[in-house]
Amino acid sequence: MPNNTPFGDIILLKLLVFLPKVFAAVIGAIFGLMLSGDIGKDANLKINMSVIVKFTIAVTISLFGGSAHIELMGYQDYSPMTQGAIMLMWAVFGMLAIGIVYQAVALMQGKPLSAIIKEIKDAAFAIFGK
Repeated sequence: MPNNTPFGDIILLKLLVFLPKVFAAVIGAIFGLMLSGDIGKDANLKINMSVIVKFTIAVTISLFGGSAHIELMGYQDYSPMTQGAIMLMWAVFGMLAIGIVYQAVALMQGKPLSAIIKEIKDAAFAIFGK
């Protein structure tokens, strides 16, 4: 008995639904890297093991936390873009928590609060423009 829907089409449709969620997770991770001070005032990102680990953690928080939130709250019937927005919020606030811990450790090591504020402000201006 022939199958009218090829297997490749089904995978493509599932990928199209999942892509906005992954895109939102990556954008949220980039915002999180800005908050953690890894994106400098000239909007350059120096790739090292710390940045890779933080990026992976942010995307993981977004995908798993966002999926759990969507399932727990019953948002499965919402559009993929709405679900992507939920995952974006999970990525941003997950990395915000990591950034807060990072900056708290920097404060305990003697970095002045004004330097931390300037670092975050310069990174935001570099990314979004003045």
